[in-house]
Amino acid sequence: MRSEADPEPEWIMINRAVVTLMPLVPRSLVWRVSRRYIAGRTLDDALATVRSLNERGMSATLDVLGEDATREEAAVAGRDLYLEALASIERAGLDCNVSVKLSQMALRFDVELCRGILEDLVAEATRRGNFVRIDMEDSSVTDATLDLYRDLRRRSDAVGTVVQSYLKRTPDDVARMLEEGIAHLRLCKGIYVEPFEVAHQGRERIRTAYMEVLRQLFEGGATRVGIATHDRPLIEGALDLIRELGVPKERYEFQMLLGVTEGIRTELVSAGEPLRVYVPFGEEWYAYSSRRLRENPKIAGHVIRNIFTQS
Repeated sequence: MRSEADPEPEWIMINRAVVTLMPLVPRSLVWRVSRRYIAGRTLDDALATVRSLNERGMSATLDVLGEDATREEAAVAGRDLYLEALASIERAGLDCNVSVKLSQMALRFDVELCRGILEDLVAEATRRGNFVRIDMEDSSVTDATLDLYRDLRRRSDAVGTVVQSYLKRTPDDVARMLEEGIAHLRLCKGIYVEPFEVAHQGRERIRTAYMEVLRQLFEGGATRVGIATHDRPLIEGALDLIRELGVPKERYEFQMLLGVTEGIRTELVSAGEPLRVYVPFGEEWYAYSSRRLRENPKIAGHVIRNIFTQS
């Protein structure tokens, strides 16, 4: 009998095919299909998407695509684009903040450079009445990410970070941040491949862990919680928990990726629930697109089939 941790065989086959064939797919075709996930290549493209989301009652967060920078010049260029984004958001009067990956900001090769860049971004966000979300990456940088977050959060309310429910350490991390009064957190399941010793395995176990951490955050008095999921059972569970505990809307918001589960997104907004959409953009679109398509074999298979049906 297959255990809960084992993926379905057909998904294994599709994923292997996708990984094998994706490098052969013309970039123009990947771009056409992946536009549902990406606002565009430029900041102007992203701002237009944010404006459209705002008009439909949704907040947004901008993400400049790119990670694992290896040169100072690349990290500084990323910083400068985020600074421009913060200024543009204010000028346009948009309901939008920014989300940053620390590996894009030199974390893996110069922690002090990364700290300086983050300080610049948080200072600018503070000055403009905005907010910076520090994304969480794989478990190799969890400690470094949380250390930088703690340092910055103690000096400014204009910064938050992310915790991943599938990491076994997360309840302890959350307990510490709640005790310190710095729990402005996005909660997601986690997407990086991690070993059993580090992360829970299996869909139902990860769902259970998610709901346990969400309850911990609400009952522990977290400043604000981003409920980041497209999983309908988790969304329904979160709504039940919110009603059970009487959590006011200013203490939470649902968060989703651009182009994913748009029907659920519309349902939540129509019901008056606060919702924020993650809006990625930039020249590094191909790596992001490839990852999104690998995570969604149905769409990836559609892309690959199109190779053979184009005239």
